[in-house]
Amino acid sequence: MPNPLFKDLWELLMRPVLYALMLSLVLVPLLSVRAQDPFSGFQTAINDLTQSIIEILNMLKESALSIGRVLAGTLVALGVVLWASDIFSYKGKRLILAGIILLILMELIP
Repeated sequence: MPNPLFKDLWELLMRPVLYALMLSLVLVPLLSVRAQDPFSGFQTAINDLTQSIIEILNMLKESALSIGRVLAGTLVALGVVLWASDIFSYKGKRLILAGIILLILMELIP
């Protein structure tokens, strides 16, 4: 018959080991899935940041194109007024030419 002191000591030592093994059976699959791709959270954050930057740049491009079209129209109108008034006809012609070139460039940029 085994000694009861050793039996109690054995149960006392094996109980935490048994609990640790049971806990590891639950946690290891959860951690292994996470450990396969540890940077997935960073990857989604970087993708979101990249999409935000692209949207901001597209908005800035559209704003610049809009401002360029308005500026081209203003240059042409001011050039026509100066050329027609015969005060600064040379500068008026140059403003008309600059406005037309700017308008063509604004239409060529997608």
